[in-house]
Amino acid sequence: MFIRILNIFLFWTVVLAGTKVFAADTQAVDVRLQAFQVVADKGAEKLVPATEAEVGDTIEYQITYQNNGKNAARGVAATLPVPDGAMKYLPGSAAPKAVQASVDGKKFMTLPLTREVMKDGVRVTERVPAADYRYLRWDLGDLAPGQAVTVTSRMRVVSAGMGAAAPAAPAPKLARK
Repeated sequence: MFIRILNIFLFWTVVLAGTKVFAADTQAVDVRLQAFQVVADKGAEKLVPATEAEVGDTIEYQITYQNNGKNAARGVAATLPVPDGAMKYLPGSAAPKAVQASVDGKKFMTLPLTREVMKDGVRVTERVPAADYRYLRWDLGDLAPGQAVTVTSRMRVVSAGMGAAAPAAPAPKLARK
């Protein structure tokens, strides 16, 4: 069963189309999202523009942030949501590698995420499964006028839809650190 990227990609594209995102000092930073399906081609990986995907397919997101202002955009942070119930982040696929993740969009930590749980009355630390990551974030620092930075991440399609209980993920964001 094919799912249209409308559920996992086109939503973000529509939100971002023609939209300016503003950083510190009201300098305009443009955000461009592209999605590619990762396919095998004669023993090598190939990226092809994603128009549809099946459960099990791998999608690579490439998000470019460009400062089109006259001054530096300071303290830029790029955030990419992972659609709950529809996709899961593939560990080790993020670039730049200095990425943080969050399960709630509020508290970000360096990978791999860990949490404390009680097992047999003892508090232990365990790794949070990558399937539970809901957001990825890169601290991009300052973007000089005209400078562009691209972040990438791969995700696997795990469901044919997001379901009634799972709202669509918000668009990639630009925020100050």
